[in-house]
Amino acid sequence: MRIKDWYRENKKHFNSSELNFIFKSFGIDSLVFLSRGGNHLLDKKQAEKLDKIKADRLKGVPLALSLEREEFFGFTFKVNKDTLIPRPETELLTEAAKALISKNSLKKILDLCCGCGNIGISLDKLITAELNIYLTDLSSKSLALARENAVDLGSKVKIVNSDLLSGFKEDSFDLIITNPPYVESEKIKDSLAYEPKLALDGGKEGLNLIEKIIVQAYRYLEDRGFLIMEFGYGQKKRVENIIYKNGQYIIKTWIKDYSNIWRGVILQKNNA
Repeated sequence: MRIKDWYRENKKHFNSSELNFIFKSFGIDSLVFLSRGGNHLLDKKQAEKLDKIKADRLKGVPLALSLEREEFFGFTFKVNKDTLIPRPETELLTEAAKALISKNSLKKILDLCCGCGNIGISLDKLITAELNIYLTDLSSKSLALARENAVDLGSKVKIVNSDLLSGFKEDSFDLIITNPPYVESEKIKDSLAYEPKLALDGGKEGLNLIEKIIVQAYRYLEDRGFLIMEFGYGQKKRVENIIYKNGQYIIKTWIKDYSNIWRGVILQKNNA
């Protein structure tokens, strides 16, 4: 089978961005290739891989898991069933962290609940200043993949297995950034069911880990240090209430995603 024949038969199942990503995994830079012929003959292994991608799509499996890779900030990260798939909205939090680090000359950074390591490794690659970046997660399988990604991308981040911040007894950070589990338990279904529950489940209201992190992070931040946290759709008001109840942070700004929905917050430790 020629690659353009597979494309014509199956393009209805994917959008253009997804098709570009699929063919890029075969070493084809874009769909422009197809418009110029696309007469490349698929070998048996390639044809089987493409057919599996289609079968996965019909079952609702996320494309990133079919390809075992996802792009984040222009970097390609390995992903698998043991890690959360990086999302575009998390790029916005990473961009906010990048700006904050540069503006305030922050040096010691923690990517909490790091998953495949996309936030911390991206910051390490994007910022030219010398940083001391730690990645931590409860899942040893996630950390193994984060370590692979760090090696593949030439990043010198430090990796620590820890239940939230418990593994950092004497450490303190200029910035903690986190994309914690925040999905309401009952909403973990359809395509989300293929991702690890440990990385998604935030309890009945999705706030279990968010509240714990807000409480714990204060003790691990330097004076006037920052906490950047992602949260879920419709959770802004409840997260705000947790912050005000805690009373130990200044809210610097709220972050919206590409759909103009509130999805993150930047907090600063209040030393008053």
